[in-house]
Amino acid sequence: MGDRPDARELLHAAAAAHRPDRARMLARVEHGTARAGPRRRAARLRVTAAAVGFAVTLALATLAVGWAGSDDGRPTGPARPSAAERLASSGAVDPDSHAYWSQSNVTVATREPLTSFAVEVRVVAEAGMRPTGGWRTLPGDDFDLSVANEDGDLVFRWKLRPGAEVPPGEHVFAAQYDHDLGARGAGLDRYRVTGSGPSGPVAASGGFDTSAG
Repeated sequence: MGDRPDARELLHAAAAAHRPDRARMLARVEHGTARAGPRRRAARLRVTAAAVGFAVTLALATLAVGWAGSDDGRPTGPARPSAAERLASSGAVDPDSHAYWSQSNVTVATREPLTSFAVEVRVVAEAGMRPTGGWRTLPGDDFDLSVANEDGDLVFRWKLRPGAEVPPGEHVFAAQYDHDLGARGAGLDRYRVTGSGPSGPVAASGGFDTSAG
């Protein structure tokens, strides 16, 4: 009995000597798969499809990171629109202006809400000229309007009140005034728009198109 080898030693020796037949194992797996029922084959197909889908998603995500990266390989966010893209403007003499009265329109188009905003219209003062008011397509309660004579100009100013907001879209500001008989030239009249929104400050300026006046 004393010379009988220990059972644990026999097991260790057998495990050390064992060399699995990989080719035979693969053949058995393939054979079992071929004999599997429709449900099992469908399950295997679903698992395979899921793995392929994950691989495609991962590849697309990798490409997206590459596209969003900067020149040095660091990821960057979406391109920020310029101030000119966020705020556009134009000036024109209103077509209803006549020999005794004129209206100068400033049209502003903003792509984002503005919490700070002001419009200034400067009309070269002439003999017999006097302001007759002004209006805007936005609510009147949201703005303070002032009119003054400064350095030879009749100046109209609209300023957004605290707590009010200019929404995205197109808005018109109109300065109205009487003048002496006859068509007046607006070639030296000008306007300026300033504001600020989520993407930072914006500004625009220009003159007035007289072709419609």
